[in-house]
Amino acid sequence: MLRIHQIRCELGHTPDQEDIARKLHCSPSDILSFTIEKESLDARKDDLHYSYTVVAHIRNASRYIRRKDVSQAVLEVYQMPEYNTGISERPVIAGFGPSGMYAGLLLAECGYRPIIIERGRRVEEREKDVDAFFQKGILLPSSNVQFGEGGAGTFSDGKLTTRIRNIRIRKVLEEFVEAGAEPAIVYQHRPHIGTDVLRTIVRSIREKIISLGGEIHFETTLLSLQIKDGRIEGIVTDKGPIPCTAVILCAGHSASDTYQNLYDQGVCMIQKDFAAGVRVEHPQKLINSRQYGRYAGHPSLGAASYRLAHTASNGRGVYSFCMCPGGVIVPSSCSENTLCVNGMSYSARDGEYANSAILVQIPSSDFDHGHPLDGFLYQKQLEQLAFRKDYSAPAMNIADYVHHHDPVSLVHGSSYPRTLVTEDMHQLFHEPVNRAMEEGFLAFDQKIPGFIDQGIMIGMESRSSSPIRILRNPDGQSSTVNGLYPCGEGAGYAGGIVSSAVDGITQAENVISFLKKTDR
Repeated sequence: MLRIHQIRCELGHTPDQEDIARKLHCSPSDILSFTIEKESLDARKDDLHYSYTVVAHIRNASRYIRRKDVSQAVLEVYQMPEYNTGISERPVIAGFGPSGMYAGLLLAECGYRPIIIERGRRVEEREKDVDAFFQKGILLPSSNVQFGEGGAGTFSDGKLTTRIRNIRIRKVLEEFVEAGAEPAIVYQHRPHIGTDVLRTIVRSIREKIISLGGEIHFETTLLSLQIKDGRIEGIVTDKGPIPCTAVILCAGHSASDTYQNLYDQGVCMIQKDFAAGVRVEHPQKLINSRQYGRYAGHPSLGAASYRLAHTASNGRGVYSFCMCPGGVIVPSSCSENTLCVNGMSYSARDGEYANSAILVQIPSSDFDHGHPLDGFLYQKQLEQLAFRKDYSAPAMNIADYVHHHDPVSLVHGSSYPRTLVTEDMHQLFHEPVNRAMEEGFLAFDQKIPGFIDQGIMIGMESRSSSPIRILRNPDGQSSTVNGLYPCGEGAGYAGGIVSSAVDGITQAENVISFLKKTDR
């Protein structure tokens, strides 16, 4: 097999045998079969086109191996871990977001019949609870944008981009496809699913785990660990105890009460830098025009996105995060009298506005008072500052913020489902954050003209990552509690759906290795 790079295709066209043959200067009949491995959009020199990499079976392949953009293809395939048969031990997973889902799926596929607990509700009920919050401001602390089946990612853009390189990514994407995602996500440069499709996929993965012998207990909260001589002997939930010797902790980045309980039991964790800022919103037509130029509106392109970053004069990084083309800004609080917001897109990405988080780095020195969980306290203080009656959100024109003008009526509408309260957003942040954000906006306006004058900002965006890391050994176990496997975004080891899922698979592999040893 050959791997062939840089196959150019015009917008609206995917590679076929003729395209590959043209690249190799051979007959189309010599292309016996092929699969698309990677797609990217080349936007240089106002000449938008797609560039593809394919893996192909070619007749007389040795003739072409030295050609430009051609190499021998060695396909990497995820190998399921070796496991014991006739297993009696049932590991426990606490949390059913991406890391918990994929940890549970792998364990179930290997015959371990995992017991999974999730403090929130199943997605069918959770959808109704979240909609009531968006439309009426009725918040349920255990069933909201943060907590429930699928985790916080269920109500997001459903991005599947990641900066990590790992063989397990392929398994993650293939499982999504099996559960109902478009097959093209396995090769797209910036794949996304959308919150509507993701909710269906979450249900499918749940049903697969159950069909393989797993159990999922919703509305069940982890209260404490049962520990003897430094080893897990079980867990205690609000529904009763569960005996076990292995627990994968996938509690998510908002479960501060869980982390406090575990810290009190001797689970070692440390502070971690995180980020905070605002959601910005612009007309999607503006972003399309700036990113695609004369190609804006082409049906094969869809809504344009962006990725922006800047280092401010005070050394703080400022960057876009979880950009949602054609999406909506939603309240994502999980406790009363606090406000945090997030971005969400449907699969069509056909909304009037584009939104993105604009975040500023928050080093631990900003909140360190000597306790590992100080970051959660600082996060809560920010969200209390942003809270307005009925989960209205503070908002301001970006131009007024940058130029320190008194806030006036917003330059355009918003997708935010609750009321917006126009006010000076400087009062939400301390001076180093405001300075960095102002400089960031000025830099971003150079890259996307109109970013300042045609943008509004809405706060508070504060849940992009966890402010702690639970220390773990090379075998994945907690550094202080044998049999506890901290996992995913909440434990400080991932950032997004795919990397969380990969960490879930990795920790499931570690648990299988652990149980193989104890089962001897």
